[in-house]
Amino acid sequence: MKRTFFGKTAVLARLAVFTLALAANTNALAQRPAVKGPQPQGHLIFAINEGGSGNLDATEVFLRYEEFTKFVERALGVRLSLVAVRDIKVLRQSVETGSYALVLSRPADILAEAIRDHGYRPVVVAKEPAHALFIVNKNSPLKTIADVKGKRIVTPDRYAYMWRIANAMMRDSKISMAAEQVRAMRDQAAIGWSMENGFFDVAVVASFSGVGRTWEKRGGRVIAKSPEVPNTPLVASPKISPAQIGKIRAALIALESTEEGVAVLKKIGLTGFKETSSEAFLDLLKWLGELDTKE
Repeated sequence: MKRTFFGKTAVLARLAVFTLALAANTNALAQRPAVKGPQPQGHLIFAINEGGSGNLDATEVFLRYEEFTKFVERALGVRLSLVAVRDIKVLRQSVETGSYALVLSRPADILAEAIRDHGYRPVVVAKEPAHALFIVNKNSPLKTIADVKGKRIVTPDRYAYMWRIANAMMRDSKISMAAEQVRAMRDQAAIGWSMENGFFDVAVVASFSGVGRTWEKRGGRVIAKSPEVPNTPLVASPKISPAQIGKIRAALIALESTEEGVAVLKKIGLTGFKETSSEAFLDLLKWLGELDTKE
């Protein structure tokens, strides 16, 4: 028993050190200028960001996506270093400088900007439809998005993907987010808990989050749902050739057709992938509006 215990501890310790080292290396890479066009490939960075719907540390992300990364590696024919990126600012900066060869991210707006501004190309998106949901408790008098005016609202972090979608939805309904009583929280599980305990009148969550998936099943109501938006896209930098993108795309779309592939998808919380286009991401940004973080 002792040998087994210490063996597991040693593995986890090595994973933690390895992941931290990769994160440090990636931060250093983020300072370098972007590399244009396919380059000689020996070791590339694959970044993962689960946004506010996920709450994993770096080691947990490594363990969850390790097998998935091996599938991508086989299709790409190049070794990948997996890096967990929780800080949106780091993700945006590293995408701008071309540090990441591949990025899989729940917040699709950052990857849409990467496609528009930095030469990245879409590979696939998750098959599951994604929406921002305005949720209320069962006995709430609120019935539509128009009813949220003047109410206590809780959203994901300001300027986060779901916040931007909610802002666009309210704008389209002639309601200014800036003029309302809005509180932001990073973790969507915390948003759900706050709603259940009556701290707010209405909340914004992602349909693919734990709260979003179970809210109506547990008796709550959804009073507004956004148009479908890209869900968990994978994008490739200019370091990856079109031929390589095609191979990765074909391999990931085929995952759901094998028992092994289904197990890998289940481990990362997805049911499958589908092809997408750059236009879908450009249309998303047009609808969201320009991101202006100036106070």
